[in-house]
Amino acid sequence: MVNMVKKEAVARDKYSLIVAEFRRFLKAISFLLILSILFISYLFVSQSYAQKEKEAIKNLAPAYREWLEIVTPIITDTEKEVFFKLKTDQERDRFINFFWKIRDPNPDTAENEFYRDYLERVHFADQYFSIGSSKRGCLSERGYYYLLLGKPLERQIFATQSNIWPMELWFYKGDGKYGLPGYFYLLFYQPQGIGDYRLYYPGVEGPENLVIPSLSTEQLTRDRALNIIKGINTELAKAAISYLPEDRADTLSSFSSQSIIAAIKSLPEKKFSTEYARNYLSYKDFIEVDYSHNYVTSSAVAKVIKNGDNYFIHWSIEPDKVNFAESEGIYSAIFELTIRLEDFNGNPVFARTEEIPLRLNREQFEAHARQRFAFQDLFPVLPGSYQLLFLLKNKTAKDFTSYETNIIIPEGPSAEPLLSQLFLYHLATPSSDNKIKAFSVNGQEFLVSARNEFSPAEKLSVYCQLLNPKTLSDNTVVQLCLKSLDSPEVTNCQKKLLKEVLSADKEIRFEPIGLNQFKPGYYQVELLLLENDKIKARQKDNFILLAQPALTTPWVYSRVHKAATSVEFYKDLASQNFLKGNYQEARRLLENILTVEDEPESRLLMARILFALNNYKDSLTYATSVYKSTGNREAAKVIALDYAKLQDWKSSLVYLEKLMAEATEVSVLNLAAEAYIHIGEKEKAISLLEKSLGLLPDQPNIKSWLEDLKKNKNG
Repeated sequence: MVNMVKKEAVARDKYSLIVAEFRRFLKAISFLLILSILFISYLFVSQSYAQKEKEAIKNLAPAYREWLEIVTPIITDTEKEVFFKLKTDQERDRFINFFWKIRDPNPDTAENEFYRDYLERVHFADQYFSIGSSKRGCLSERGYYYLLLGKPLERQIFATQSNIWPMELWFYKGDGKYGLPGYFYLLFYQPQGIGDYRLYYPGVEGPENLVIPSLSTEQLTRDRALNIIKGINTELAKAAISYLPEDRADTLSSFSSQSIIAAIKSLPEKKFSTEYARNYLSYKDFIEVDYSHNYVTSSAVAKVIKNGDNYFIHWSIEPDKVNFAESEGIYSAIFELTIRLEDFNGNPVFARTEEIPLRLNREQFEAHARQRFAFQDLFPVLPGSYQLLFLLKNKTAKDFTSYETNIIIPEGPSAEPLLSQLFLYHLATPSSDNKIKAFSVNGQEFLVSARNEFSPAEKLSVYCQLLNPKTLSDNTVVQLCLKSLDSPEVTNCQKKLLKEVLSADKEIRFEPIGLNQFKPGYYQVELLLLENDKIKARQKDNFILLAQPALTTPWVYSRVHKAATSVEFYKDLASQNFLKGNYQEARRLLENILTVEDEPESRLLMARILFALNNYKDSLTYATSVYKSTGNREAAKVIALDYAKLQDWKSSLVYLEKLMAEATEVSVLNLAAEAYIHIGEKEKAISLLEKSLGLLPDQPNIKSWLEDLKKNKNG
C-alpha cells in the first residue's frame, strides 16, 4: 500500500513536471511569436524609413548628397530629419554652418578644430581605405569608424600572413561618460581575401572565420583557430574573443563586445546637442547670415498662470553663455528678443520684437560672474492651443539662442477642477500689489530657474493654483509626492486636506521640503487632488538634485509692468482677438483702451479692425490720423486699402506710390497694379506685376492675371 502511494506521488510529480514544462514551452513560443511580430514590424518601418530617406537624398543637389555621405558617421537622426525638410539651398548652407559650429571645441577661435580634423580623417580614409575597395575610402566600413572615432592609438596591419585573412587591429582609448570602456579593440578583416574590409563581431562570429581554411582534413575548431591566431599575435587573439582587453579567453564575453559597438554607434547622439536642429525650422527665417553659425544652447521654461481674469504666460530663457563687450570697466551687450505665438495652422496670434540693452560695471559683472543670466517676462494670452517661439539675439556678440514649446490655455469654464502648472521655486518674496513681473502672482514674487536645479542645502517649494474648485467637497485631499526618476520608489509623500493648504486666492501651498535627506539625482514632483481616493486633477514637474552645494539661482533681468489689468496687457489681448478673427471683441477692448490712453499704436489697430469689419470710412479716419501724426508706413497701407475698397483708386494710388518710392513689397505692387488697371493704365499694371513675380514667383493667381492682361492689352 505504501509503495502504491509512493508510485502515485511520483506519477503526480512527473505529471506536474510535464505540465510545467509544457507551459514553459507555450510561454517560450508566445514570446518568440511576439518577438517575431515586433521584428517584422521593425523591419517594415525601417525599410519604409530607408526608402523615404533614399528619395529625399535623390532629390538633393550632388554637393549636398556628398556632404551627407561624408558626415554619415557623426550626424544625428534629428539633424538628418531636419536637413531633409529644408526647402532651399540657402537654408541647407546655413544648416551646414550650424552643424560644424555646434561641434567646434573652441568656438571663440577663428579656426574650427573639429572641422579641420574631420576633413583630415576623410582625406586619410580616402587615401588608405579605397585600395581594393568598391567604395570611396571614407564611405567604407573602416572609413565609418575612422571618421567617427578618429585615429586609433595603435593600428596593426596583418596583410601578408599565410594562415589568416588580411586584417587590421585598432586599439582605442574610450570615455566612460559615453558608455565606452577605458580601452577597447576594433578588428576589421577581408573575408576570402578580396573585396572590402568589414568589422568583425566577437561572439557572433568565431575566430575560425578569421583563419584561412587549411587543406588538411583536420577540422578547424574554435580552439584550433584561436591557437593559430595567437601564434601570430597575442593581442589579435584577444580581440578575436572580445573587444574588451581584460576579458578572459575562456569566458567569451560577446556581450561586452556588442555593447562597445552599440556605444560607438550611438556616440553622435550622446556627444552632440541637437537642440539647434530641433528649433532650426522655426528660427531659420529670422536669423541673418552673420549669426547663422553662432548658436548658444540654453535652458528655458514657459508656465501658464491665471492673473485676475486672464491667463498669462510667464517665461524665462537662460543662455549657457552670455558674451559682453568690455570697454574701460563697462560690460555691455544689446539683445534683440522676438516672441511669436502661433496656432497649430501656423497663423500668428501674438508677435513682439524688442531691444534689451545691458550695461554692467566691473563690480556688477564680477559679483554675478558665476551665475547664469535669465531673461524673464510675461504676457497675457487668449484661450487656445499654441506653438510658442522665443528667439534671443546678442547683437553685440553676433550669437543667438532659441526656445520652442507648445502651450494650452483652458477654453472657458471647466466642469472639473483644474490645477495650474507648477512653479518649483527657490525663494518667495513680497511684491508690490500694483506691479507685476515674471513669476509673480498675488503679491508674491517667486525665484524660478529654467533648469530646475537645486542644491542639497536648499529647500524645494511648490506653487500651484486651483482653478474651478466649486465641484470639490470638504473631504478633498491634496497629495504632494517626490519621486526619484532613477528608481521606481516614491521618495516622499505628504497628504493634507485641501482646506488646510488652499489660500483665499485659490493657491495651494505646502511647507518647503528640505532636500538634504535625499540622494542626488533626477526627481519628479507630483501634485494630486484626491476625492474618495479618486484622482480629480494632477500636475507634474521634474527637477535635478545636485550632489554638491552650488549656486543654482540665476541673475534675473525682468521687466516690471503695471497691474495685470493695465492698458498694456489689454492692448495685447485686443491684438490677439484681431489676429484670431474675433473682431467685435477686439473693437470692444480697444474702445475702452482709447478712452484711457489714446495713442497711435491703438488707433492703427482700430483702423485694421474696422477694415476687417468692412467699415472702411471709419477705418480711413483712424488710419489717416495716425499717418498725419507719425508718417507710419503701415497706416499708409491701411489708407490705400480703404480707398481701394471705396473704389477711389486715384486716392489709393497717392499712398501706394509713396509706399513704392520708399520700399518694394509684393502686396503693395499687386494692389497698385489693380489700381492702375481701374484707371486704364494697363502697361504700368503689367510692369508692376512682372516685378512682383520677379520677387515672389510662387503666385499662381498673379501669374494668371498677368497672362490675361498681356493677351487683352489692346482690348
